[in-house]
Amino acid sequence: MAEPDAASASAGAGALLRWLLSPAGLRDPYRVHREIRAAADAGRPPRRVLFRYGDVRAALQDRELRADRVSAILRPLPPPARAEAALLERTLRDIVVFRDPPAHRRLRHLLARAFTPAVVERAGPAIAAETDRLLDALDIGGVMDLHRDLTYPLPAIVVAALLGVPAADRDAFRAWARDLVLVVGSGALTPAAARRAAAGAARMRGLVARLAAERAADPGPDLLSAMIEATGDGDRLTPAELAANALFLMTAGHETATNMLSNGVLTLLRHPGRRELLAGDPSLLAGAAEEMLRYESPVQIAARVADRDRELCGLELKAGDPVVLLLGAANRDPDAFPDPDRFDITRSPNPHLAFSHGAHFCLGAALARAEAAVVLPRLLERFPQLRLAEDDVPWQPTLDFRGPERLLVRR
Repeated sequence: MAEPDAASASAGAGALLRWLLSPAGLRDPYRVHREIRAAADAGRPPRRVLFRYGDVRAALQDRELRADRVSAILRPLPPPARAEAALLERTLRDIVVFRDPPAHRRLRHLLARAFTPAVVERAGPAIAAETDRLLDALDIGGVMDLHRDLTYPLPAIVVAALLGVPAADRDAFRAWARDLVLVVGSGALTPAAARRAAAGAARMRGLVARLAAERAADPGPDLLSAMIEATGDGDRLTPAELAANALFLMTAGHETATNMLSNGVLTLLRHPGRRELLAGDPSLLAGAAEEMLRYESPVQIAARVADRDRELCGLELKAGDPVVLLLGAANRDPDAFPDPDRFDITRSPNPHLAFSHGAHFCLGAALARAEAAVVLPRLLERFPQLRLAEDDVPWQPTLDFRGPERLLVRR
């Protein structure tokens, strides 16, 4: 695919998404974002794409835009493959992030009653213990892959433990969640990926049904028990909603936190001065985590659908038109963040959109931040001379989620 230029930056959403999935786009989406901004400033804005901070924030708050994009995700499938993916489609449609009011309000309310601050607080000791265990197991004699051996497994272990998924089933649950990520974030769903995710969804429903029966008979302190017991005006999650949103919490809690941690460590190692500043002043940790989220956002894209013919932030939309919201571009908008391409762990204020905004603000944001607060200082203390073994890291080939496929470092 051609390198970015001002002419192609005014293309429609489909062309831009293909561009962002190209090797150049995966390596540096921010160059693409700069070209988009330059084209828009020259009077050639991209079609059905929002990238300025104010516009993206307004769209995320707009309750008249639809979040249900399941049909768009499955559209690349030919009819026979779409029929085979019926269970996958039903699972996606039961997930809170793909629901619109009033169904979204209902699901969000029930999930929030289960996924409380107390749940996150109770996870603290488990996060610390698993972090220390994984750090102890690292091969400190040569090259280490921090993504494979620390930042990828840790969030999955934590979320699975929170849900109460037995240790013997956690690898399978994590694989099903990964298949869902590839379905949602691929940008070009294939029949093979859909079949794999549909098969995983079927097995996942069986596992959650078994666990739910056990919790109904003997509730525990785990999140799955809380989800079963959560009520609102006499309402509860249905068995299908329970299974779908348990998988979603595994997906979002794992993928977002993994990418936050991997991206954060990578960014720190690419900016040794900032790493030394943080190592010398732990009080900067919270601000550093927010800057990592802004600078290399783990979730790069959100999507909405126009509910009617309307104007949105200068876009003329027809009912059913999709709108792409570039969170990564918004978080590097010079009108919102001075010197946006500078990694500054003292940046304040830092109202980034990495966890979305409005009604769909990430349910797992507090858990991801809690994991960063444990992992980063422990890693810096254990390996004060840590450095990259390769700077040009391979990035996972997904649009929505941004994170490296490996993170090789030397002690």
